[in-house]
Amino acid sequence: MQRHFLDVGKCYFFSIFFLAYLVGAIVAGCTVYGVFQSYMIRKHIVTEKFEDVDVQNALHPFITAERDREWLRFLRKNRELENEVMKDVPGWKTGTWYGEPVYFTLGDKWWDPSITEVYAHSDKKSLETDRYWKHHSEYSAPKFYDKYLPKWLLDRIW
Repeated sequence: MQRHFLDVGKCYFFSIFFLAYLVGAIVAGCTVYGVFQSYMIRKHIVTEKFEDVDVQNALHPFITAERDREWLRFLRKNRELENEVMKDVPGWKTGTWYGEPVYFTLGDKWWDPSITEVYAHSDKKSLETDRYWKHHSEYSAPKFYDKYLPKWLLDRIW
């Protein structure tokens, strides 16, 4: 009688190690371990996201203040450049057009200067770079189109 190697009934290796309940227990154990690991990874991701949002909320006032300070420094530099350029003109006073004030206050409103006014003393390359670069800052000054759009739409656009 010839013995075959894969004859399950006569080979003790298969009958000991590949019992149905043992295979089922291993599969169930791996499934439970995988579910537990996916739960722990999801918990870790949610915790990290919560911490990131918390840090962003804490730093937002400082980042906004630094951005506004940089803007004011830029406007001050423009004013100093205007003083330098117009120093030889008799009767010239910065912020006026030969004695007529060009700046006025609107109370609590902020009026953004035009792009030509901001870049009056800059080179053309800086102007073109900043004009065609799409800025998505969180600066929330009133825009010219605010009065034409409904409130629910204004909250959803840049």
